[in-house]
Formats: sequence, C-alpha cells, structure tokens
Amino acid sequence: MSAPTEDSPTTMECRVCQTEVPAGEFCGLCGDVLTERRGTGPSWLRISAYGAAPGEHLLLPSLASSLFPNLPHKSRTPFRIVLALVLIGLVTFATLRMPAALITVAALGLPLLFLLYLRETDAFRDLPARDLLLTAGLGITLGVGWVLLTGAAVARSYGVPLGTGIAAGRLLREGLGVPVGSMLLMLVPAVAVRLLRQSNRESLDGFMIGALGALTFSAAATITRLAPQFASGMVARARPISSLLVEAGIRGIAVPVTAAAIGGLIGAALWFTRPASKADQHTGYIRAILAGFAAAVVAVYAGLGLVDVSHIPQWLQLIVHLSVAMVALLLLRVGLHLALLHEAHDEIHSDEPVLCPHCNHVVPDMAFCPACGVATRAASRSSRNERREARPTSREPDEPTTDETHPGYSVMAGTYDATPVRRTSYARLLRTWGAGIVVVAVALVGLSVVIHKPSARYICPPDCGHPPTGEPVEVNPRFTAPDGSFSVSYPAPGAAYKITTSPTGVRADFLGGDGGTMQLMSRPANGQTAEDIAKGLVDATFPDTKTAYEIPNAMVGYMPGYGLVADCWPQGANSNYMRMRVIAMVSVKNDLALIAAAVGPFRQFGPDFGLGKPSGANLQLALDMGKYVNSFSWRGDPPR
Repeated sequence: MSAPTEDSPTTMECRVCQTEVPAGEFCGLCGDVLTERRGTGPSWLRISAYGAAPGEHLLLPSLASSLFPNLPHKSRTPFRIVLALVLIGLVTFATLRMPAALITVAALGLPLLFLLYLRETDAFRDLPARDLLLTAGLGITLGVGWVLLTGAAVARSYGVPLGTGIAAGRLLREGLGVPVGSMLLMLVPAVAVRLLRQSNRESLDGFMIGALGALTFSAAATITRLAPQFASGMVARARPISSLLVEAGIRGIAVPVTAAAIGGLIGAALWFTRPASKADQHTGYIRAILAGFAAAVVAVYAGLGLVDVSHIPQWLQLIVHLSVAMVALLLLRVGLHLALLHEAHDEIHSDEPVLCPHCNHVVPDMAFCPACGVATRAASRSSRNERREARPTSREPDEPTTDETHPGYSVMAGTYDATPVRRTSYARLLRTWGAGIVVVAVALVGLSVVIHKPSARYICPPDCGHPPTGEPVEVNPRFTAPDGSFSVSYPAPGAAYKITTSPTGVRADFLGGDGGTMQLMSRPANGQTAEDIAKGLVDATFPDTKTAYEIPNAMVGYMPGYGLVADCWPQGANSNYMRMRVIAMVSVKNDLALIAAAVGPFRQFGPDFGLGKPSGANLQLALDMGKYVNSFSWRGDPPR
C-alpha cells in the first residue's frame, strides 16, 4: 500500500489487533501487515518481513542484520565489508601458513567487530559500564580457566590406537562433557548481569550482553587452546594448508557465530519483558521459545563434540561445524524477530512524526514503522530519544530539497526536514578494526619468532649420543596369541605403562612424559602387502595425516616389511593445538601381518633429549619401542 496522498492521513482497522491505525504497509501497533497476502505466515510470526531490517525475509541468513540488529540499515554495509575482510584474512594467513596471524583473525576478528558494533549503537551510553566490564571480564576469565582445566585431558585423548573405535569414556568426557561445559560457561556472564539488572530491560540489550559474554569466552578459549602454535615460528612449513584452512573455518567462523547466537538468544530471553496490558496472547511463550532455541543449539553443539572425536575427514568436520553455525544464526534471527514483535514497547505517540532510521521515511511515532515494518526498538535508546527530541518539521512544496529532506508516510502528505541519522563511517570502522587486528597480530607474530627454537644441529663429537642403558628385552613378559600364531615381548606392567591384552595383541598406554599409545598386534593379511596394511590402518584412524617419511629397511621380527612416519593435527571447536606423530611398521609372513605402531605428541629430538643420537622419530615412545619391534615371532620361527 502506498503512502496516503490526502491532505490528512488516513486510517484503517488492523485485521489482527482490531485497532484503528494509520494506513500503510504495516500496523504501527502490532507490526503485522495491514493487507493480507500470501507468504506472510501466521500473524504472530510475520515471516515475510524481518523485524530489524527493511525488505529482508525472516529466513534470509544474513550475518549483518542477524548479528548487528541495532544498526541503521545503511550502516550495515561497512560491517559487511569487515566481515568479508575477516574471511579474506583467514584464507590468506592459512594459505601463507602464518599461525600467529591466523589465530589473531580467528579469535578476535568477530569479537572486535562486535565491540565496534556496541560503540556504533550507543551501548556504552545506554548500558551501565559495570555491566559491560563484568560481562567481558567473566567471559575472558572463564574461557581461559576452562581451557586450562580441560586442556590436559583433551590433549591426552588424541593418542587413539590404530584400528580401534572410540572408547565410551572418551565419548562422554571429550565428546559431550567438554563442549556442553563450554556452552554452559559462556552463558554465565549473561545470567550474572541479569541478576544485577532487574528493571529497564529490552530484548536487544540482553542480546548484546549475552553475545558479548559468549564472544569474549570463545576468543579467550581459542587463543589459549591454540597458543602452542606460537612456538612453531612465524611460518609453519610442516603443516598442510588444508589443515590450516579447516582450523580457520572452525575457529574463525563457526565457533564465534555459534557462540554469539547462543549467548544472544539466552540474553534476549532473560531481558524479554511482556507488555503490561498482556493483550498479546503469545507473549507468555516467547521467553520459553527463545530459551528453547538456545537449548536446541546447545544440544546440536554437543553432537558436534561427538563429530570432533570421531575418525572422519577434517573437511567433513568443517562442513558440519559451518552447518550448525548456520542453524544457530537462523534460530537467533527468528528469536530476535519474535522478541521485537511481542515485547513491551515505548509509549505510543501516533500523532507525532519521527524519522525511521531504516527506511528514512517520516512516520508516526509508534511501535513499528508503518512503511518498512521494522520495530522501533531495533534502534538504541539514544537514537530514539534524539529523534524524538528533534521531531521532523513539514516543508513547503516550493522549498529546495537537502540532505535533511525526507518523505512522509502515513502522516500528513509532503516532505519533512529531519536531522539525518548518524551513519557508520567506512574509514573509521576499517581503521579501528584493522589497527586492532594488526597490533595484536604483530605482537603475536613477534612472540612466535622470539620463542621459536630452530631445529637442533648435531655435531659429532661431542653430540654423538650414548648407548642405550635400558633393561634387556628378555626380562619383559611375552604375549602369545591364543592360537599360537605369533608372540611378542611387551613392557612390564607398572608405573610407566597401562597394559591391555586382547586375542590380537598388546596395547601399552604410556603414563609418563608426553603420553601416547604403543601397539604390538597382528592382523590377517588377506593377500595385502605390508605397505597396504600400514597405510590402511593409518588412514582409517587418522584420515588427514601428512606422511613425514617412509622408514628405510623397515623390519618387524627380523622380517623385511614396510614402515611409515606421519603427522596429524586434531581439529574441533574444543581441541587444543597439538601435532601428533604416528609410527606404523608392518611385516607379513604366512599371510599374517605383525604390526608395531605408536601414536603420541610430536617432540623434536635434539642432542639434549633421549639418547642424544640424531633421529627423525620425534616421538617419545619411539625411545622405548625399538626393543619390541624385532621381538615378534611367527609360529615356527626358531627361538631367539
């Protein structure tokens, strides 16, 4: 419906609230469309028009209008540009293998932009400074503390034995406990501030507090979890680009978007206020719907923990994480839309004109703009007060137009003079965000250069190492398969190892030092070569490994075979950075493959570590593994 052209505004009865309101596209009281048409959905949802952005469908997955709902419509373009820069930065630094710069953009790109959004929408004037400081402080403290508390347990769980499934204990602990604990802790700041703030609440204020707490939590946790990468130097030449790209997508896009969505939903639910008249029968359910949306995302996010500990390719992990982030963003968008439609509104002054900051029409001062349908509360308190204090004034038809000239809609026909709405400056936003990212990135890159230790250079003498001084392998117990097909010596149970035997062999979990798992086992060859078996085992357990080198002249049980050394970098929203080393050696005889394998954290060998001899093993378990590899015997082998 076009704007009235009479000398006085016309009115019509809203088909939903049965109230006489100014004629237009939308009802200024309840926000529904005045003329029913297809695609609008139920009156309580108004699916055709998002409540915080003109001309956008509710189900449009827009990052800018969903994460920055208080911005005037034309101020969102600079924020879209910075979001694009975040993506470009993530891809660029991942491609250049620069971990410190990548961590900076991933951890701080969106949180810093959200802080600038708070500044642009007058949050530092409208909300008490103590609330914002408490929110950010709690988020950072809880994020760092949670990682320090759970980091060791998560890192220990990376040593998954080759060819085995996932233990139930690990599923509950790392697959469910850690992600759910993270999600619940990032909501603590919003709950704490809500307990201190009992009055003068608006849903979008709660969204700001909840999203700020969740984003600061995720940023602090990401930096803490990935901090060990700083020791790899300014350029991580050994790490595959594909692994860094997956890390960028999960840490820099999926994690912060999901965190902001969950925190924002809970904050909006806690700050939601029902109208005093309770005329809207749906308002009693809105808070429950918002909390239900957040609970649904938490439940789905718990499922992501199971994905992270499973043996699936990292690109599939990334797709699942991004899909969950998209679902979280959509639920956030619907939740904020419902809150804006059904919460208590400002006092109505339908006979007074006001400038709409989204469509730039002069409209009656009501809960919703009759022209674009955006809620009045989708603007800061300061903006609303300023526009009401400087009401638009009618212009004479023959007066020249200026930047302050705006058309009237659902008011007296004509044009009006109104103070323009302050827009976000492209230059200032880019300068401020870019300066913050550059300063932190330079500092972290400098830190990585300082703490990085170059690979040790052996000079013999004096770095010739010394002979092994461990106990002879004969004193160790010996495992014999139930069918007598093979036997092998294994570490004596005690303080250093936890021993588990099965019909196929022995598993020894190293309890000291770096930890890790050693396996001495058998498997039917079924006509496969030793190389096929070794690569198949590694690929099935760690599908994204990078082969470091093949072991020359590999032997198992003094039988020529095949050996490889590979590296992998576990991914996931709650994964600590760690480079894992995998060693697998296989020999085949009588169609039976005997396998010696070890998995554990990568450790650079040097003259001051282990036996001091040059070695490319770079796995602490390898120091003890050697004496068991050739202790294997097939059935019929002579005793030795």
